[in-house]
Amino acid sequence: MDDKLRLVKNHFGIMININEPLLHPVTSSNLMATWTTVFGVDITLRLLKRNQIMEQYIFDPILLKVLLIILVLSSSNNRKNCDNTDIDEVCDDSLSIYAAQNIYVELLWRYILSCSSSEREAVKFLNKLMMFILYAQNLDLYIDTYINSLRDEVKKMESMMQTMWPNTDDEENNMNVSVAPYIIL
Repeated sequence: MDDKLRLVKNHFGIMININEPLLHPVTSSNLMATWTTVFGVDITLRLLKRNQIMEQYIFDPILLKVLLIILVLSSSNNRKNCDNTDIDEVCDDSLSIYAAQNIYVELLWRYILSCSSSEREAVKFLNKLMMFILYAQNLDLYIDTYINSLRDEVKKMESMMQTMWPNTDDEENNMNVSVAPYIIL
């Protein structure tokens, strides 16, 4: 259970970056106004580009579900403000996580092959998909950095939401309450 919590916490940004366009396939003016108010123009433009790229994958829920599973089982810790980047240090049963991820990577490849006219087309498709993932991960890190710059705002959030952002060393030294290690990295 601890590993499951760690994996979701370490990869929730990329999960949001893939799921949000599914929830809002057409970016409404209200959503754009909210993004602009919360994040500013630069991040809003990046989010719009993400949605534009995502449009080509949005109608294939099998692809996106398998992709999300693979990303959540990823060995890296995408939260750049966390010290632990090695899955062996972050998770208790890393070999099981690697084994599960390998199964889903194989499923993804076979699925892409079955939907493609040739192996060459499958490779091209996978290449485009990987470029999208890298863009989404980069956007996730950019948003994470932005939110971390708003430490006072994070402190006003519910405690469950606060645990999604790592505390700085100064904040940990000032804490009077002991917290389980998997909640705050």
